[in-house]
Amino acid sequence: MEVDTAGEDSVVNVVAYFCKGDTCEYWIYENEWKVNGKDTVKTLGVSTQVRLVVNDSTSKGYKMSYTFLDVKADSVGDNFRDKMMAMIAERTAKSVIGTTINFETDEYGSITKITNLSQIKKQAKALFKASMKDIAAMPIMQAMKKAIGLDFMKIGNQANTDELVEDYLEELKLLFAYHGSQYAVGEHHEHEDATKDSYANDTYINASIEKNGNYTISCEVVSVIPKETVKEVMGGLMGAFMMEGLKGKKTEDGKDHDGDIKDLDDEFKKEIDKAVDQDAQTSEYLSVTCFEDGWPSSVLKQNETVMAGRGKLKQKLIEACRFAQREK
Repeated sequence: MEVDTAGEDSVVNVVAYFCKGDTCEYWIYENEWKVNGKDTVKTLGVSTQVRLVVNDSTSKGYKMSYTFLDVKADSVGDNFRDKMMAMIAERTAKSVIGTTINFETDEYGSITKITNLSQIKKQAKALFKASMKDIAAMPIMQAMKKAIGLDFMKIGNQANTDELVEDYLEELKLLFAYHGSQYAVGEHHEHEDATKDSYANDTYINASIEKNGNYTISCEVVSVIPKETVKEVMGGLMGAFMMEGLKGKKTEDGKDHDGDIKDLDDEFKKEIDKAVDQDAQTSEYLSVTCFEDGWPSSVLKQNETVMAGRGKLKQKLIEACRFAQREK
């Protein structure tokens, strides 16, 4: 393990100094891009407005609420798939407008409990089902069902609503991701070699304090996935796809497709071997900036997966847009 530290032996303590009645509104910008070398094409853009309120403040922590206020979808390219995904994302997101998540933190601001989680799960399931029903009833969806057998309602019924709830909670958790922790000021680097359970990775942590007392904590984890592993995964996916497509079907002379599957599998493996000539790299980045009193000012989360210069970039940017005066 390597650790690089910089300069002063000072620290950043991420602690909440909130008051009952504090209110802060944020815009959450969620975007996705396809990456091809230096070119990027935006495939998804959704903006969500939320409000955080401190309902009670005690020596043991805070009782707070997190409410969804508004949702807007950005225009994307002319690609039909991307437009459909943007429309579905917006419709699904709009279904949660007005939903309030109640939660508690300890005295440092670290989230300890979602107090109405069971209610949120029930509500999410009902809202998601209603949203999927509306989307499935759209003329374009009905036409696709008739043309290619795409039953959107059936797909929606197979969705895991617990994962949907986790999506609701993700941005809330990001806002308080570093609360209750202490970081040495400066840049720090740690390296971990690959093990049987994890890939080789490098972690970069940076903590800084501005003159006005605001501070930023950022962490990036870069992992390298060996090309042999990438080939195995891609080969397995292609094999499963072929098996599914030919399952239960016979050749013209009534025989199984075993030979065809083997020949196709061999061909795919050759093509994959040619195409995958580099290790893949994933990057997970999270940066949180807080005001001096511990209120989150902005959050940036990025996930990037790239292989041979091509891949996908997902980003969430959260920015404070309005802060209401606390009680005196």
